[in-house]
Amino acid sequence: MTNAPTAGARPLFRKTWFRVLAALAAVVVLAVVVFLAGPRNAFGPNTPSARAQAPQEIAQLDDWVRKSEAAFPDIKPNNDKRIVWAGASGQRTPWAVVYIHGYSASRLETAPMTDLVAKALGANTFYTRLTGHGRPGPAMGEATVQDWLADAQEALRIGQTLGDKVLVISCSTGSTLATWLGTNGHNAQVAGHVFVSPNFGPKDPRAEIINGPWGQQIAFALQGETRGGPAESEAEDGAWTNIYPTRALFPMMALVKGVRESELAAFRSPLLVLYSEKDQTVEPAQTKAAFARMGSATKQMQAVDYSESKGQHVLVGDIKAPKATAPMADTIIRWAQALPTP
Repeated sequence: MTNAPTAGARPLFRKTWFRVLAALAAVVVLAVVVFLAGPRNAFGPNTPSARAQAPQEIAQLDDWVRKSEAAFPDIKPNNDKRIVWAGASGQRTPWAVVYIHGYSASRLETAPMTDLVAKALGANTFYTRLTGHGRPGPAMGEATVQDWLADAQEALRIGQTLGDKVLVISCSTGSTLATWLGTNGHNAQVAGHVFVSPNFGPKDPRAEIINGPWGQQIAFALQGETRGGPAESEAEDGAWTNIYPTRALFPMMALVKGVRESELAAFRSPLLVLYSEKDQTVEPAQTKAAFARMGSATKQMQAVDYSESKGQHVLVGDIKAPKATAPMADTIIRWAQALPTP
């Protein structure tokens, strides 16, 4: 028969367990402190990367764009930056359209929607190519937030040279960059912004882990060094980078968080947002929250219910949703034509 502890042993027993629990609590607290103090995904300086500026002489632009893209001989067909002239090359137009594509995409993602808009407005068009995009997958991992800021700023400056009024059309993370333009002193240069499925937060909440402590390390542990898979069609393979380094997610998520948490009231350009309530890539609730905070006196948000796009993110274009192309282009054209004269 086991003897019960004596009265004198009970206080010692309790003290021992108290010390054990206290030690365990200290370990837990230390672990939490170490975790929270861990490295975080960072936006970095709110300054675009330094690069050669596009010429302000319109006659020099075509040659400059071609030469700057020639530095990357591995660009996929039709993924390059380019100018589409409304008429004769080098002639300024009343309107200019700038297109900023989404993450891992290219200007082909929504084509030919922007062409239809530009034709109706009689506008010259500039299609940018975000750094690391439109090339073999590893190039995606070379880009920084600051590179993409420089891409957006460059695109707007070229647009200003091409036409008297600039309409910026953007898709997904391209709209995140367009938002940055508006919150960083580039309102007066833009007659209107059109956001298609803007990215103010991914649909999958686990993506936000990347911006938390040890987020990059956790992403590598869960995802490995690369992410993605084969394209569903030859057309998709030509328009998107489907397999790329996991680290390429880091600047995208830093950009989304940085812009989302910025002073969105400083965005004052006229704004049209086209989105789907069924978007499976970005979170519509984040889109609505960001839209509500924007300071534009003229702003409109339309839920798109006519797109046949699988996943309801890329809502328009020959590749994903050809039937939606004409209706969306018409919506944008009518909106732009009704904008007040600056």
